[in-house]
Amino acid sequence: MPVSKASNYKKPNNRYGYLLDSGLISRADLERAMTIAKKDARMMDEVLLDDFQIDKQKLGESLSVYYETDFVSFDPSIEASFELYEFKNLDPLFLKKYGWVPLRKEGKNIVVLINNPFDLGRLDEIRFIFGTSQIIPQVAISRDIELFIDHFQHQFKSEQEISSLSEDIDIDEGGPKDEYLEDGEPSEHDSEVVRLVNALLLEAWRKHASDIHIEPNVRSRHCLIRLRIDGTCHEFRKLRLGLARPLISRIKIMSNLDIAERRLPQDGKVKIKLSEINKILEFRVATIPTMENQEDVVMRILASGKPMPLQELGLSQRNMDDFQKLIHKPYGLILVVGPTGSGKTTTLHSAVSYLNTPDKKIWTAEDPVEISQDGLRQVQVKPKIGLTFASVLRSFLRADPDVIMIGEMRDKETAHIGIEASLTGHIVLSTLHTNTAPETVTRLLDMGLDPFNFADSLLGVLGQRLIKTLCSHCKEPYSPAKKEIEELELEYGQGFKSLFESDSDKKPVLYRARGCRKCIGGYRGRIGIHELMLNSEGIKKMIKFKKPTEELREQAIHEGMLSLKQDGLIKLFQGITDIHQVRAAAG
Repeated sequence: MPVSKASNYKKPNNRYGYLLDSGLISRADLERAMTIAKKDARMMDEVLLDDFQIDKQKLGESLSVYYETDFVSFDPSIEASFELYEFKNLDPLFLKKYGWVPLRKEGKNIVVLINNPFDLGRLDEIRFIFGTSQIIPQVAISRDIELFIDHFQHQFKSEQEISSLSEDIDIDEGGPKDEYLEDGEPSEHDSEVVRLVNALLLEAWRKHASDIHIEPNVRSRHCLIRLRIDGTCHEFRKLRLGLARPLISRIKIMSNLDIAERRLPQDGKVKIKLSEINKILEFRVATIPTMENQEDVVMRILASGKPMPLQELGLSQRNMDDFQKLIHKPYGLILVVGPTGSGKTTTLHSAVSYLNTPDKKIWTAEDPVEISQDGLRQVQVKPKIGLTFASVLRSFLRADPDVIMIGEMRDKETAHIGIEASLTGHIVLSTLHTNTAPETVTRLLDMGLDPFNFADSLLGVLGQRLIKTLCSHCKEPYSPAKKEIEELELEYGQGFKSLFESDSDKKPVLYRARGCRKCIGGYRGRIGIHELMLNSEGIKKMIKFKKPTEELREQAIHEGMLSLKQDGLIKLFQGITDIHQVRAAAG
């Protein structure tokens, strides 16, 4: 753990002057320690820690004061930052010999742990290696530096395996041979292509990626692999183009897809056991034919285990209270809307989990079933054989449901049956791909639904987006300028000054991204921003008369609805995110 330098303490003359001045060691013992270190060819820091039982944190304070920088102790919970992947090819023996290791990036600066931050020659060499003068040295004892080196190398082990495998595999245009475990679940085998795929899937899981993109490119003669983490794609690895076909063939075999069919898109699912983490991972697989007789593959890592609790979705207290009231109604239609990847399915499953009690029969129709829950009867739709959302929904009505969840209202027939189900004594939850809650009403009416039935069945529409959250370890506070406050007030509208203490002399504090070892570019994780439009009597009347979207929005805001932008700005002043993320998601 880092120990900050003591700014109010006079700098001592050597590394251990603070220990002497604090009475933690006598001068005689310090000289004796120096003699032991020289005689046994050991590091002085180790002698003080092991032979003289000096507290490590006190030693750290002494080094911090002398070198006027932070002291960092080894912590196994520290993960190699995503930006450090470019450093993985540094020889660990070289790093151990010269006593330094790159720790993380902070903006454009590289933080380096070194046992002697006053060694100007070594610092110049580090600047040369990284091609930048923006190096921030922090002090650590040599033993901890070696532990950090081994720790980071272990984290890079799987990626290094990917690198070595991608160089060693002999290309077989006929595709790799395959074997199966019992129950039809693929696992690790001696085949190097199999090991390569397993290593890729394992690294994607470790990096908390939501999607894996495999993109062969004939012109550049390589196969690019990208990972989507917290909504943003990052380049992960470039493999030889010759590996693309056996790699994709292996994935298609695991997904029960036709390896000979490269002209048409295919969809499948992978369930794989990986012994390193003792887990079964599930992936949704989509193949798409591209130029030069190649195929792209996109793999979505499916959520497993329990659904996210409703309280963790990021709903404001008002929206949470109103949404809970909606899902406790005896019947009616509740819609969750937003673009692809905005967390609609997660929200639906959280709501259904909240309702999932032994006294309720809950049916779900999904494409695909991404989250499994005990107590739910879940159906995977299969349009190719006629098992569509509409046909499954008709069957649900004959199966004594209390709650019905439909993955998506894709067409008029599904929407019509969903409205009928909600009018006949069932709670129906579904999603729709629209940008805002008021726009959803217009979209469904444009499908040709009966406005009177729709107005009577609708309970509310929850619009949402996902925005990145600032890393809690490194986010940087600042006081916004007057012009920035004026811009934010213009974007928020009426009620803006209630977001902070306008009647006090204290200026509002906002936060911005910085970057540290625990995050990617200053962000870690995502949270939802929402707008909840309730179907009040005023809204109901407007639906029946097919009023345009803008009039619906004005009425909803008049009744107290917070827009996506307003909800995002509230989270901005709560220090959860920054203005760039709010504007990117809500305009």
